[in-house]
Amino acid sequence: MSQPIASLLFRRVFKWVILCILLFSSLQAYLNYRAIERNFDMTIRDVANTHIPLLSLAIWDIELQAIHKQISLLTKNTNIAYVVIKASTGQQFVGGNGGQSMSDEHLMFDIPAPDGVGPRVGTMELVVDRSVLRHEVTRGFFIVLAEVLLLTAFIFAAVFTILRRDLERPMRQLADFVKNLQANKIATRLELDLGPRHVHNEIDLVVDGFRTMQDRLQKHIENQDALVSERTTQLQQAMDRLKKLSVTDVLTGCYNRLFFNERMPGEIHRAIRYERNLAVVFCDIDFFKSVNDRYGHAVGDDVLIVFVESLQRELRAEIDWLVRYGGEEFLIVLPETSLPAAIEVAERMRLNVERDLKIPLPDGQHLNITASFGVAERLAEDTLETLVQRADQWLYFSKSLGRNQVQPVSGRVTQDVASV
Repeated sequence: MSQPIASLLFRRVFKWVILCILLFSSLQAYLNYRAIERNFDMTIRDVANTHIPLLSLAIWDIELQAIHKQISLLTKNTNIAYVVIKASTGQQFVGGNGGQSMSDEHLMFDIPAPDGVGPRVGTMELVVDRSVLRHEVTRGFFIVLAEVLLLTAFIFAAVFTILRRDLERPMRQLADFVKNLQANKIATRLELDLGPRHVHNEIDLVVDGFRTMQDRLQKHIENQDALVSERTTQLQQAMDRLKKLSVTDVLTGCYNRLFFNERMPGEIHRAIRYERNLAVVFCDIDFFKSVNDRYGHAVGDDVLIVFVESLQRELRAEIDWLVRYGGEEFLIVLPETSLPAAIEVAERMRLNVERDLKIPLPDGQHLNITASFGVAERLAEDTLETLVQRADQWLYFSKSLGRNQVQPVSGRVTQDVASV
């Protein structure tokens, strides 16, 4: 369980202050006692010295009434409990409370002759009431104690108020700020309510240090965010490259069989949903095996590359797409295309290949190549397999009729290979 720092400091200071109060109170009480005692004794002697000349005249003149009057005046002093006047003639005069004569302090004074010459005319015994002294000492002690306690209470109240205002409250504000600080608000500036008369102190050093830490954390987070963003972009680019490599034929740059298997079901589903046309074209380079056997695989690779480039010139960007289906066989997907339109596209491709594709050979000559095409349009009952199979059958039919042609031919459009 946490404790307020002001309360903790207050309790620790309280112990030492109480100890100091006891020590200083005891010292002050002792000094007050000594001062009161000196004043008490001086008062008694002053009173005695004041009355001795008058008593000397009264005893010399045997003025009994004057003697009793002086005794009465002496006993009116609260510090004197009992008075005994003994004349040299043997007469004795008393006054006051005689019951305290044995328990209190006795002071003896000589009464000289009026002219100061000759023997004394008597003695004066004063019985001092020490209870008055004790009462004064006690009263003085309690006054001192009350003053010290009031001063202590004021000091503690002031210290406690100052600690709470200048230490506990700012520290609590700092703790609440840290406790409620969210990760996405790390840049929120720390502001403490320190009052209009606040003087820069260690609390401000803590606040400045915390703000410096916030700034550094914010910069670190921004750097990390930028680094993560950069790494994420690099990773996404790498994933895109990997994805492209996984669905792209390395040699020709067109899509591969994996991409066809992933994308073609979506094309068929879209054509069915929106009742759109969809056609595919199967094509094959004529006598490609003999090219590899006679001129080598390097020339065969060049033939495949330029063949794909020729086909792609007839494709609509972002709509049609080309797949290397296997070896020298390629499949062209033509969305939003009817069978007659697909046959026209295939015929343009065939003519481009026959007319323009001349592969240079190492001996300086050029190799002319041709290709055969089979076209099919999706029927209502078609699946992916039946659609591709029908295009493949038309390709086989095209090759069986002598190659370098498109089947079915324009003007005799039919989907049924078996009927031809």
